[in-house]
Amino acid sequence: MNAELITTEVSTLLTMMGVSFKEIRVVVDTDLHLHIVSIRMSGTEEELFTDNHSELSRSLGHLLKELLKKKHHFYKDIVIDINGKDKQFIDFTKEKASIAVERVQFFDKPYEFGYLNAYERMLIHTYLKNTPGLETISEGEGKDRRLTVKKQNT
Repeated sequence: MNAELITTEVSTLLTMMGVSFKEIRVVVDTDLHLHIVSIRMSGTEEELFTDNHSELSRSLGHLLKELLKKKHHFYKDIVIDINGKDKQFIDFTKEKASIAVERVQFFDKPYEFGYLNAYERMLIHTYLKNTPGLETISEGEGKDRRLTVKKQNT
């Protein structure tokens, strides 16, 4: 999908919400197959989207995803990134996954992450799903759920 079209739709949504912004950019993360909509905005506006565990940011992402599905038949995952914070988090999570891969390959032992929330687990599963010779497994329930990276059984 055209980045300009996504930018236009985001701009329209934010304007309708009465939210001012400085810039909107669309970046495609090829590792995760995500469209990251980066929005730069000032302090007060940013607080709206980052307070309460970024609930408004996630809601805007969901609304945009549904709008693009209905209006443009666009079925890709979209993440709303406010002032680079979500992009930074995604990059940090990918780095954790890369370190786990190195440890599994070097020590020839499975690597189990400590507690990760569902979003972090999804990012790591998606990031590593096409890594040859490795597999990721989530086991457990609730706070005891753990993600393990290990060599595939051959």
